[in-house]
Amino acid sequence: MTDRRLQVLLAGLDRAGLYDLGPQDQEAVRVLADRLDEPTARRVAHWLAAASGRP
Repeated sequence: MTDRRLQVLLAGLDRAGLYDLGPQDQEAVRVLADRLDEPTARRVAHWLAAASGRP
């Protein structure tokens, strides 16, 4: 399940224009994926996409 949440968060970051994540960024995303349930991860990804102006 963590893999799915990680994919959702990475997709949200990608839509927000954050493509080139450094090691610390990747670790931060992994920690979030480990701690969030899937609906919350999807909500965070939605916020990132909405903030970028590309829903």
